[in-house]
Amino acid sequence: MPATRDDARPTTDTALHDTLAVDLAVDLAGTVVEGAAPGDGTPAGGLRVAHDPLEVTARKVGLRRALRAHRRARDAAEAAEVDAGVARTLLACPLVAGARRVALYSSLTGEPGTRSALAELRRGGVEVLLPVLLPDGDLDWEARPVRAGTAPGAGHGPGPLGPHAIATVDVVVVPALAVDTAGRRLGQGGGSYDRALRRVPPRVPVVALVHDDELFDAAVSPLPVLPHDRPVHAVVTPTRWMPLTA
Repeated sequence: MPATRDDARPTTDTALHDTLAVDLAVDLAGTVVEGAAPGDGTPAGGLRVAHDPLEVTARKVGLRRALRAHRRARDAAEAAEVDAGVARTLLACPLVAGARRVALYSSLTGEPGTRSALAELRRGGVEVLLPVLLPDGDLDWEARPVRAGTAPGAGHGPGPLGPHAIATVDVVVVPALAVDTAGRRLGQGGGSYDRALRRVPPRVPVVALVHDDELFDAAVSPLPVLPHDRPVHAVVTPTRWMPLTA
């Protein structure tokens, strides 16, 4: 199906939502408060932590465990279809259209695939920066040639550009285990992207990639956040994109 913008609430009639929504709604009641006033410790995006950080961390661990298990159980035969859908939706997203330099990543097994998106961006003349994990957990970046088959050394060429290279892109595409409609992102837990996103100028949109059933309604099942967590501005799934309230 064609990629479209969809401002409607995400559906919750999937197995994943049935498994996690109750725990989120009950266990996280009061953990996250929205709409905090400036100067009260609210991180970028207006998300304020109002509960014990140890409790929030424990909730995150449980959610990650469940989400990873669900990803492992996905039908591998659908991976190519998901990969193609992500490319269609991502390239149709207005936040990405017209970008000349994009920070992306190479998807791992179980993640929504980015192989087709990477190829299409490069084919369209977009320079792509890919992350390189540093020993201290921070992210360096290296550029891929603008087009597949470009001779080594063309443009910036391969090789590390430094952690601050992410500040030079037009849009940042980040991995996530789940996202909610308030822009809360649940990552893998290493904190690498939270550190990297502090270097991104406010004008640069941050887009998260998830499967369709990994997008949660913040009014029903808000994801837990801590002060260091960085919100995202939009979400892309294999079938749609949605602006978020970050």
